[in-house]
Amino acid sequence: MASSDFTERAAYLRETLEHHNYLYYVLDAPEITDSQYDELFRELAALEAAHPELDDPNSPTRRVGGEPAAGFTPYEHAVRMYSLDNAMKVEDWYAFTERVAKGLGRADVEYWTDPKMDGLALEVIYEKGRYVRAATRGDGQTGEDVTHNMRTVMNLPMNLRGGNVPDLLEVRGEVVMANEDFAALNERQELAGEKVFANPRNAAAGSIRQLDPKVAASRPLRFLAYGVGRVEWGGPLFSWTSQKEIMDGLGAFGFSIPPEARLCGSKQEVADYFLELGERRAALPFEIDGVVAKVNNLEMQRALGFTSRAPRWALALKFPAHQAKTVLKDIRIQVGRTGVLTPVAELEPVPLAGVTVSNATLHNKGYIRERDFRIGDTVLIQRAGDVIPQVLSVDLEERPSHAEPYVFPMTCPVCESDAYEDGEAVRCSNPACPAKTVQQIIHFVSKAGLDMEGVGRKWVERLAVDGVLDTPADLFSLKKTDLLRYEGMGDKSADNFITAIAKAREEAPLWRLVAGLGIRHVGEQTARTLAAHYADLDAIGAATQDELQDLEDVGPKVAESVHRFFQSEPTRKLLAEFKMVGFWPVGSIDTETEEDAAKQPLAGKVFIFTGSLPDMTRTQAQALVEERGGSAVKSISKKVDFVVAGEKAGSKIAKAEKLGLTVIDFDGFMALLNESE
Repeated sequence: MASSDFTERAAYLRETLEHHNYLYYVLDAPEITDSQYDELFRELAALEAAHPELDDPNSPTRRVGGEPAAGFTPYEHAVRMYSLDNAMKVEDWYAFTERVAKGLGRADVEYWTDPKMDGLALEVIYEKGRYVRAATRGDGQTGEDVTHNMRTVMNLPMNLRGGNVPDLLEVRGEVVMANEDFAALNERQELAGEKVFANPRNAAAGSIRQLDPKVAASRPLRFLAYGVGRVEWGGPLFSWTSQKEIMDGLGAFGFSIPPEARLCGSKQEVADYFLELGERRAALPFEIDGVVAKVNNLEMQRALGFTSRAPRWALALKFPAHQAKTVLKDIRIQVGRTGVLTPVAELEPVPLAGVTVSNATLHNKGYIRERDFRIGDTVLIQRAGDVIPQVLSVDLEERPSHAEPYVFPMTCPVCESDAYEDGEAVRCSNPACPAKTVQQIIHFVSKAGLDMEGVGRKWVERLAVDGVLDTPADLFSLKKTDLLRYEGMGDKSADNFITAIAKAREEAPLWRLVAGLGIRHVGEQTARTLAAHYADLDAIGAATQDELQDLEDVGPKVAESVHRFFQSEPTRKLLAEFKMVGFWPVGSIDTETEEDAAKQPLAGKVFIFTGSLPDMTRTQAQALVEERGGSAVKSISKKVDFVVAGEKAGSKIAKAEKLGLTVIDFDGFMALLNESE
């Protein structure tokens, strides 16, 4: 491989890892598994070690994680919160202990070991025994001040127990949620029609990283301590000499420590502990993803020191992703809103990562063909972190003799219309397919559409399947008595359902209706663009492809899709039905002249929002801008005047800094609005 190839590969790995660092540490929305991330990280580390000329101080191997999210006060850690190097198998652990033995000149080393908790890493600070501050790890040097939220965590001591406490104590640990509490929380969330969490880690991290402490107070969170930062003792000289003494001391001060933590007298004892805990992980009260082993003696720790990224005296032994074997009983085809035929594996139920898995994704036609999955096969499935169960491979040795190659259907399983290949997807050709209709109505009421809070997805699906709802327009003819016929639909829920529909009829802006129609390639921003240039749906439908393509953010593919949608007979019929039920939002194009618009206080100013805002949705914030003559866009460019950064601000912040744009927080945004009044 040429030198330029090494350089290009290193650049690609750094960019990829930084992207996933941001998703994981800032947005709490990982897209890949830990094992996939570790594989990329190891490749980059090996490449940089073999080619010192590739050294870059900004490389992911020289730092811990992503940037702190906007919306919280940054907090500089006095002592850096390092990450840990990872080992994926016992052989890696033995190699680590050899390096430790070489560094210390001795092999008889004790290790403090505890489960690697899968939560949100934090530092909690005490002065003279009193709780004064808490901050997330962030990038290891700068985190987010979450003092008020952590005050609501019930097992976190506000005052240290015991008489001889340090003048200053920085405690490191993880905020976690017990599996049992997590299941109960998700059940409550689902009953309330609110977001359910993918795993306990996301629930814990999402709770602490809310601007409103009431959210954290309402969640069953716990803090488990695993170490310390600065420790300053007053009075008689005292110090801890081992990791075990630290943990015993923290326990005496009133902290919870990870269950199953123990002192191991040798490297073999650590290896045995790792393997044994891996077998019992599903039965533990908390989610864990490995074991952390630390040289017990603190003087030895100091002698070994740190690399630029991690301590040389500690290692995280990571468990493999949750996997299991089961039988592929059948392949079911689901039809989505845009007509895509998605294959789903029906499996012999098997316990995996705390849940019983009976269905898993097979992605698409090509995925099945490449791996040659056949009904009756014994297959390997995986569920790791946020990833939904997926079928990985087939055990050919256990393949039944009668198993036939799977033939992907080229007819819709719902309406029996012909299907056609569209890239990797297979789509139903029937625009009036009942399966599409159900999904379209669900989309219509969702947050991506009219955002009818109180109109639950499951009820909409049931009404559509029963034929009560044939089109989105039928929602506006529903009566309370139609709903009360269903078992499980209470009086209050029915009232909320009808009230939400009535509110949408009166208040829904044109752009939300456009977004709710589910036009292919049309998202929120394009819907806003169309609503800003046309008075109503009839006007959009009358526009030619060339006219549509002249609009900002509307390219040839989008223009063609919009034009074809409005020219179709089902759409013409739906628009007539909207008019009949009195649901016909109009745009603002005819309500103010260009001269009036130019006089507005934010006229010509372009805003973009990233992250969530306190006390209002992005839609509400965008409406406030538009009321004052400004505009809000979804894609960042040099045309943007203000980038408003909320909680869990996205990658737009980094792009904004590169473009030299003005970034303001929520308080700055409100001040700007107040100035414009």
